[in-house]
Amino acid sequence: MALWFVISLTSCGTSRIIVKKNSSILTDQLPQPNSIFIITKEDPNLADSFLIGTIATKHNGFSGDCNLRQVKRAAEKEAKKIGGNLIFITKHKLPNALLNPCHRIRGNIYSVPNPEVFEKEILWNPNRKLQVRDFKGSTLDKPYVAATNTYFGYSTSVKSEENLVIVEVDTYFDCELSYFKNNKNQSLVLNHEQLHFDITELYARKFIQRLHQEIKSFEDLITNVERIGNEVNKELLLKQEAYDKAVYSDLSQQSYWDEWTETGLRELDMYNSKTISSPYRKD
Repeated sequence: MALWFVISLTSCGTSRIIVKKNSSILTDQLPQPNSIFIITKEDPNLADSFLIGTIATKHNGFSGDCNLRQVKRAAEKEAKKIGGNLIFITKHKLPNALLNPCHRIRGNIYSVPNPEVFEKEILWNPNRKLQVRDFKGSTLDKPYVAATNTYFGYSTSVKSEENLVIVEVDTYFDCELSYFKNNKNQSLVLNHEQLHFDITELYARKFIQRLHQEIKSFEDLITNVERIGNEVNKELLLKQEAYDKAVYSDLSQQSYWDEWTETGLRELDMYNSKTISSPYRKD
């Protein structure tokens, strides 16, 4: 299944990150580094984890990078520097157009031994393949051996000093809406489900490709971005359905779809950053 979401346009101050490290925690006490990083608002059970510090984001002025996506990325970068792999958000202040147009978060930084337990969604990454443990949805009364819920979405921000509006696109796997039943052909089924994720990434790149081709100004973006997104998403849904139909009727078709998707991703590799910037205002 593919979903579409829009994060509203914001113009805001560059985030400043304040990290206070717990001096009683020694580096050699922490688990080995893990590529998985979690940011959550739900209080996790962290009895076997280390509280290694606190974090707070602030802002400077009214231009910069401080939509929620950007704030989380900045917080993650700083938390990793002290060995953290999970931030539990204890306070989240929403933007206020008059007083402070930035997202601001406070939280605790933890080092946890198994961060994947806390994952609710996974960003597409060529080096991060899906595993059975990533499928956390209930299999009760479900009709298929497995089902994958993936989608792409975009966020926008304005850098007024640089006269730029920036669109950033991400591709997601929803852990809790995806399920995987025990079966004899686990590796084959897992490959099939991974390809659903890869196809979604392919169409996320098609979306950003169309933005590059069709968006020339801020006015173009406001007028056309949702329409383009909806059109690409409809194409994605049809392609996902065609993929399932073809493979369910003939398992030998899986190799064709593997090659088709790999070729498509390679042809659109120039859009793999899934980012576009356009002038915010005309000179």
